[in-house]
Amino acid sequence: MTQAELTSTHQQKTKKTRKIGYFNMKGGQGKSTLSENIAAALAQMGHRVLLIELDMQRNASSIYSGEIKYTLTDVLTERVGLKEAMYQARENFYIIPADTELDTAANYIVSKGRRAYKILARQIEELTDFDFILFDHSPSWSAVSETAHLASEELLVPCELEPYAIDGILSMFKKLEEHLEDHKIQLVGIIPNRVNFSSSMTSQYLQQLKDTFKEKVTPIIRIDKQIPRSQAYRETIFEHNPKSKAAADIQELAFFIISAGDNSHA
Repeated sequence: MTQAELTSTHQQKTKKTRKIGYFNMKGGQGKSTLSENIAAALAQMGHRVLLIELDMQRNASSIYSGEIKYTLTDVLTERVGLKEAMYQARENFYIIPADTELDTAANYIVSKGRRAYKILARQIEELTDFDFILFDHSPSWSAVSETAHLASEELLVPCELEPYAIDGILSMFKKLEEHLEDHKIQLVGIIPNRVNFSSSMTSQYLQQLKDTFKEKVTPIIRIDKQIPRSQAYRETIFEHNPKSKAAADIQELAFFIISAGDNSHA
């Protein structure tokens, strides 16, 4: 089946919005870069995509240059609804940006109790016109991240190939189980990111990852200087250099996500 046929088949069979979090409790793994560019890849394929930013650094929403009136903090503190804090970044691609006041939102959620942890889940259920809702998590655990996990159904884990990466991922899974209790999240894939085969240990680390997680290891994303250059211009990799190796890798990853997700969606 060609890529175009795969996309068309998925669009025909999709029953409901897929809700996917990008999460790794180790910082600097490229979550924001991947979530932003995978969202762009899916949008270019004709899918309607919403990216919800959960990191105060606000890297993912930097591609939106318009005026921002409301943010995720306003949503989580119940000042406004999701649609009021939603901005169109590109065709088929929408963003709910974070801000530096997410700690305020976390305190609000904790003060209101368990009902508040379902704020996002309740509001997202009303967004029936999106094919994908993606969550760009901060590496730290907070009431905000827990609220987003409770609103998602699937998980992608970007990781760099380095010592103890597998131990960190397994510890993260344990923490998710402890905090989310009966809420189940399906692992879509472990993403080897910024892969550099000039390093002598890269192939060994990659094989260890495959030995541990089997078919859940996604196509790799190679290290590419075009990525930071695209960010400097507030562009997606497909706008900055669509012929780059990063663009090719991210597009392949997007098709992996489409084909390897929850069987109820594919």
